Amino acid sequence: MIHQRRLLITGASGDLGRPLSALAESAWQTTSTYHTRSDVGGGTPVRINLRDRAATLALVQETRPDVIIHAAASDRSPDMAATNREAAQNITAAAQAVGARLIALSTDMVFDGTCPPYAEDDPPAPLSEYGRVKAENESFFLRAYDNCLVVRTSLIYDFTPDNRQAGWLLDTVRAGRRVTLFVDEVRNPVWSWNLAEALLELAAGDATGILHVAGPEPVTRWELGTVLLEELGLDPAQVAEPVRAAEVAPHRPRDLTLCLDRATSLLRTSLLPLSAARDRARRA
Repeated sequence: MIHQRRLLITGASGDLGRPLSALAESAWQTTSTYHTRSDVGGGTPVRINLRDRAATLALVQETRPDVIIHAAASDRSPDMAATNREAAQNITAAAQAVGARLIALSTDMVFDGTCPPYAEDDPPAPLSEYGRVKAENESFFLRAYDNCLVVRTSLIYDFTPDNRQAGWLLDTVRAGRRVTLFVDEVRNPVWSWNLAEALLELAAGDATGILHVAGPEPVTRWELGTVLLEELGLDPAQVAEPVRAAEVAPHRPRDLTLCLDRATSLLRTSLLPLSAARDRARRA
């Protein structure tokens, strides 16, 4: 009998975790963890607080994954910094305990947006507390564990209301307010299902270090937002307003374009621009 490899996904009810766990269960024996929301995409759901070191170690000892994809993140809770740091430390210790390969998600927010495009070896210079914590975690992962890959990505979108990038637009409109979208903030948004495909390919490989995996087409918040509004059945001309971040939010990074050369040379999975992702989602 062929051994089915074991995968543990943290944050399996999140914007990335749902499609990731849904795609994984056909090829991996998948354990899908969550903390508050139980709507994982696939695999065996397990509720856990990753800040609980003993519980995290016990779960990993019990399931003995070959690979852990650490997709859990917290950027809104009052104790955001402690939650992210402790989860990173505990999941790393657990991976080391069983010799599991670790893939940890990070963010383009580790950069300040002044010198794009950013390569993997460019020094972090985060502007936000979330970016600072993620940069600290990157350093910790790579220092603490050799069998680790840190995947930096960007805005993770889908075309459904349960996705964060789409959901806030719909919530704003339903509340009777116009959506304000920045025309001068540039990112590499990535379709959640496409990122999930790339991560599962990486899980089967052996790359380590840092890798940028995101949409290949830098777009503004305005461009992303108007496409998502259209897919939600809304007319951007009626509900959205273009705004310059430089005038209303000067503390935000302007251009976080990522260099994807390493990813495109390493991956068989094609990274999809926004238009191609929309077309494929419509056909699904």
